[in-house]
Amino acid sequence: MKEVKRACDEFVDCLHFAHTEDDFRRVAERIAHALGFRWFAYFGHRANGPKLISSYPKSWTSHYFREGYDNIDPVLQDPRNASRMFLWDGREARSAKSAKERRLFDDALSFKIRTGLTVRIPASQNQFAAFTLAVDDRSLGLDRFIETSQDMLVTVGLNFHAHVGAKIGRTSSGGGMGDPLTQRERQCLAWISDGKTMQDIAELLDVTPRGVKFHLDNARRNLAALTLPHAVALALRQGLLP
Repeated sequence: MKEVKRACDEFVDCLHFAHTEDDFRRVAERIAHALGFRWFAYFGHRANGPKLISSYPKSWTSHYFREGYDNIDPVLQDPRNASRMFLWDGREARSAKSAKERRLFDDALSFKIRTGLTVRIPASQNQFAAFTLAVDDRSLGLDRFIETSQDMLVTVGLNFHAHVGAKIGRTSSGGGMGDPLTQRERQCLAWISDGKTMQDIAELLDVTPRGVKFHLDNARRNLAALTLPHAVALALRQGLLP
């Protein structure tokens, strides 16, 4: 359980510094794998339409929306009148309420999406969100983990939803064209330029080494740098480091 707690601490730390959909996708995919799941999917139903951030195959998500499955998916129905966490198994299609719902289960199985859990997050004015963790096969060990870790899994979903809701949609106007790095990315690059290791930076900033790596990877990507030293050189050249 120490590894699980460490993974969850890193997840929360990285969420604080995620700003784009790609950032959030990487953070959620990392916690999904750390907890023993293959995929994650975050679905938000808002006034301006649905929002999906997912590691599912794009061929599946395209098919899902093309078939209108978001309108009949049982994990997305009546979020205010159901338990916070919904466990599902695609092989139980016989319990489906309609032929289309049965087809949803069958189609998911064809993409090897077999079983998982969904944290349902009701909001207001018919808006809601759902955070899903899924696997391609079921195991007794995973079942036991889910049974004993429900509060933690719900917290993971709620944290992800809170940060996505607070940041997605406003980040495109949050920075200028001349400010490609977040404050934490600049800090990490500055310490690297001073010869500090990731472990050193983690201790200085009171975050995890994986959190530092997350910020450095984002900085390298945002600067279109080929390597970390290249990112430092570009940031220095552009006057981005303190």
